Amino acid sequence: MARSEKEQSNHDRAVEKVAKDYQRKGYNVDADLPGWDQPKTIDGVRPDVLARKGGHQTAVEVETQSSVDSKRDQKQKESFKDWSKGNDTKHFRRVVTGKKK
Repeated sequence: MARSEKEQSNHDRAVEKVAKDYQRKGYNVDADLPGWDQPKTIDGVRPDVLARKGGHQTAVEVETQSSVDSKRDQKQKESFKDWSKGNDTKHFRRVVTGKKK
């Protein structure tokens, strides 16, 4: 299901907040937003944020209530979990924005 304009705006604000939080902590950050360097794809899927510091990488995916548990969300979770599984230097974090109605 496609996000509404309001949900997309909320999503983008959440992605920017996460990216800036990592930057403040000294990470090199790419974000899937205008004005930012795009994160590299992982198993053909681009995370919303990719933060790197000291040999560690964290892929962050932000979901809204309408996109959570969609086929796309399931593919993303699977790809990012596989990428980080059994690797102490790769991490996956998922953020869900908004409240259930």
